[in-house]
Amino acid sequence: MTEVQEDARAAAISREMDDLTAFSCFALPLIDELESLPISATWREWLDRLSALAARSLRRPQRVLAVLAELEPLAPVGPVTLDEVVAVLRSLLLEAAEPPAPQRYGKLFVGSIESARGLSFEAVFVPGLAEKMFPKKIVEEPILLDVIRAQLNSNLATNQSRLDQERLALALAVGAAERRMFFSYPRVDLDQSRPRVPSFYALEAVRSAEGKLPDFAELARRAETVAASRLGWPAPDDPNEAVDDAEHDLAVLSGLMGTMDAGVGRARYLLGANPHLARALRNRYQRWNRGWTVADGLLSSSTDVRAIMAKHALNARGYSPTALQTFSRCPYSFFLHAIQRITPRDIAIAIDDLDPLQRGSVIHDVQFALFARLMAENLLPVRPANLERARALLEEVMVGVTDRYEDELAPAIDQVWKNAVAEIRADLREWLRRLSEDTSGFVPRHFELSFGLARAGDRGEADPRSVPNAVLLDCGIQLRGSIDLVERHPSGLLRVIDHKTGRKAGASEPVIEGGKSLQPVLYALAAEKLFEDDKVSEGRLYFCTSIGQFSEQVVSLDRRARDAAADVAAVIGQAIERPFLPAAPGEGQCGHCEYRAVCGPYEEIRSARKPQADLDMLQALRDWQ
Repeated sequence: MTEVQEDARAAAISREMDDLTAFSCFALPLIDELESLPISATWREWLDRLSALAARSLRRPQRVLAVLAELEPLAPVGPVTLDEVVAVLRSLLLEAAEPPAPQRYGKLFVGSIESARGLSFEAVFVPGLAEKMFPKKIVEEPILLDVIRAQLNSNLATNQSRLDQERLALALAVGAAERRMFFSYPRVDLDQSRPRVPSFYALEAVRSAEGKLPDFAELARRAETVAASRLGWPAPDDPNEAVDDAEHDLAVLSGLMGTMDAGVGRARYLLGANPHLARALRNRYQRWNRGWTVADGLLSSSTDVRAIMAKHALNARGYSPTALQTFSRCPYSFFLHAIQRITPRDIAIAIDDLDPLQRGSVIHDVQFALFARLMAENLLPVRPANLERARALLEEVMVGVTDRYEDELAPAIDQVWKNAVAEIRADLREWLRRLSEDTSGFVPRHFELSFGLARAGDRGEADPRSVPNAVLLDCGIQLRGSIDLVERHPSGLLRVIDHKTGRKAGASEPVIEGGKSLQPVLYALAAEKLFEDDKVSEGRLYFCTSIGQFSEQVVSLDRRARDAAADVAAVIGQAIERPFLPAAPGEGQCGHCEYRAVCGPYEEIRSARKPQADLDMLQALRDWQ
């Protein structure tokens, strides 16, 4: 687990503990109070206990307290059981609605037509008079046909009764209007991207008002001329017809579009009316300006900022290869991820299937536990002669690890979880078979060799040769991380392996892949420092699943690899020192960036408008293969 993942996990656990503490302080007393409710009592006692419970548990208990107050005449009645109390309160509380706060512009009731029964309004709006909306598409129940329904019970719903209910709903809506009645329908089906057809109820409404029946084309023309709003700009043409502040502002801006010379200053009131909007507009202008500004990321040369960033220099604190890889994808993403350490908050959801990160964690935990068992039984290296015993140990380890993950993740669908575990088991069995056929002579010696990750050693999930401090490489990077596997050859050579559970990027054998694949080189250099008396020959990525086709990417630790590490350190180090960490994503990187909510979807287009000469070093790194 990398430094950023360690810190993010610790922060997430801390937040969860705080949330659980706050929740327990709120919920446990309520549970105790619910448990103390009597089995039966008079209505007086029930009303007192329930009123106290509502006041304690609800943020706005006024409406519930009002319902309980209406039951005061029942106070002397009793004893009554809890089931009887629930039967009385269920319908009253389910139908209880809290009236909205008064508004200076008038009062608006929003609800179903049935909830407006018996009420009257100065104006009534009925939206959605389009086919398949109002009326809905009525289809006969295929299991119990209408003919059989009528024979069984006249109260069972049929197509005719459903149609009658719709007509009654329309009559109730019209009857609730005192002065004006408004019908509307959406002219475009957003899901299907095609025009909608108005309902025949709309045609009947026009015939009732005018005495003649229009056709659908005429009704569509009327709708286009009356409603001037359009998709993406929900406002009328005339600001005086706006129903709220947002519509008014949009209507004003619509009139100024394309005539900015004649309308200079007419929209300035927006900057004074809303300081947040003013800041957002100025920031947006700076971001789309053709020069680099402070709105594009961390681009400040002030003494204070440089002093702060000096604490984050590559030789001042530890960085994981994963964190350094984000720089090539986007310098601003590197700043948020590796320096600010901002991570998305974990949201507890039901696990339907393992995501790639969870799948990788399961595989790495199984491999670590398996290597430990194999070493304890002196079964390394795995060869065809001891393969069956190794497979038996793999099965034992799989059961223990997957049971632990099942308890932690609590998968929602048991069969989906079993299928995912079966796929992992098949991949690991094939990986173990291929391991037994390795004729290179290298023997596994160290597993999960961590450096700069003290907490990993505390948990016992690291090799005994792990060290708590980060390793300072000759290129000037303080590196921290965990090497999956270190193998030793009888000649004394070492090779470093990092297991991957995804797909291999391409068929080539790059050294750093434009700065996006740093583990082989940096982990090999770190192993040199950890094993000073030995020679490290290479670093490699081994794609140990069927998705990765059990392929590998080998990087020899030669002069070219060392030069690549030096170039990475120089480019990133200078960007931190200046500092110059703008949002300048590589091609296609925004699509799967977890900070897209911070930057927006147009960073690749926006950064292309900026002076590209300032990105020469970044581009040179991206061109490094």
